[in-house]
Amino acid sequence: MAKIYQFYVELRDSSPKIWRTIQVRQRMTVAEFVYILLPLFEMQASHLFKVNVPVGKMQVEKNKKVSGDAFDEKAFLKEHPELPKIRYRYELLDMIDDFSKRENDIIFNVTKESLKYAISEIGERMELWYDFGDDWFIDIKLKDIFDTDDSNMSPIVLEGEGFGIIEDCGGVWRLNDIIKAFKSKKSKSFQEYRDWLGIEDFNFSLFEKDEMNERLQVIPQIYKRCYEEKKALTDQEIKYIERKI
Repeated sequence: MAKIYQFYVELRDSSPKIWRTIQVRQRMTVAEFVYILLPLFEMQASHLFKVNVPVGKMQVEKNKKVSGDAFDEKAFLKEHPELPKIRYRYELLDMIDDFSKRENDIIFNVTKESLKYAISEIGERMELWYDFGDDWFIDIKLKDIFDTDDSNMSPIVLEGEGFGIIEDCGGVWRLNDIIKAFKSKKSKSFQEYRDWLGIEDFNFSLFEKDEMNERLQVIPQIYKRCYEEKKALTDQEIKYIERKI
């Protein structure tokens, strides 16, 4: 028997919402989980990433849930002022940065740590931070845990909406503006974005579940080689990732 995690994942501040419901094996590293998330949102492994788990905040929430009305949150936080600030941070240790490090961060090697130790209970959450310039955030929530006889089950997408990001466009607010422009097809910015992207038109609400599941059979392995073995993508791989073949 193998444990399966079901997650709801969403591109933070996207409008309209860009989201997926996925199932993955519990038995994988945090990095391997990221290599599944990236292609789900059209992220092309051209930037660094890290995963943050707000363990302190979640512990406060658990205490509140267990104690109910008897929980005095103000008194508890006065006694444990540092607890909400504690955060597990998973990243590539050979590419670690200090600019976003906080005093209460506990840092792990994202390629070595198991997903089951990063998140283990239904309702727990984490965030994927991709591209420290454009600052894309994927909010991740564990919705279910169940057993399967298929210990080699591939990651699968159950449902979702929205296409994903545009690399190096400036972040989610610019993406929202681009989506709005392509939907209206009347604004001056529509022509500007068409020229910049080099496309006549595009449906940014497009999401093909079956096609995405096919891509999940290929792209995560490519990304693992890229990030962990530092192997450059081949021209053929780039074309596939960018949907040019």
